[in-house]
Amino acid sequence: MKIKKWVIPLFTVIFLVIFFKIVGFDEIKKIIYEYSHPVRYENIVDKYSKLYNVDKELIYAIIQNESKFYTFAKSKTGSKGLMQVSDVTYEHAKNVIDIKRDDIYDKETNIEVGVWYLSHLISRFKNEKYAILAYNAGPENILEWINRGFLDVSKEYTSWNIPFIETRMYIEKVIKSKEYYSKLFVSGKYK
Repeated sequence: MKIKKWVIPLFTVIFLVIFFKIVGFDEIKKIIYEYSHPVRYENIVDKYSKLYNVDKELIYAIIQNESKFYTFAKSKTGSKGLMQVSDVTYEHAKNVIDIKRDDIYDKETNIEVGVWYLSHLISRFKNEKYAILAYNAGPENILEWINRGFLDVSKEYTSWNIPFIETRMYIEKVIKSKEYYSKLFVSGKYK
């Protein structure tokens, strides 16, 4: 007996509808979000969060959006590791901070350099959202955008005229991820 082409897709749809009704769409969304926003390297993140005075929620959000927690990630621009540190930033950091292991892909080294750089950007711009933009697009671009009136700190960041589409999407994703991690830590699921 030959099964008609439409029978399997129909049963799949029926199964999914029943599954979503039983489990609930919000619960499915929550499971997917938890899976895509893990909490890893807690001791390392906590250590450098405290040392460089950067919210751990922001650190996790940057790692999640930069590398999806893949230690050996490498971008098309050459940034490397969990926090996608550029070679230039890494070489500069080696002259400023005491790096214990000279390996840009080492989890602890990469997180320390990334958090140190993020701390530097927050201090430089006195604005976390500007620092997030600078982490993605570079501080020189942010200074130019500020000078040209594209980034008005008195307005909500969603109304900013960010010239790079990638950076516009990046800040949205990082802020949403940070909000998620904040809720996760407040809920007590993670300390």
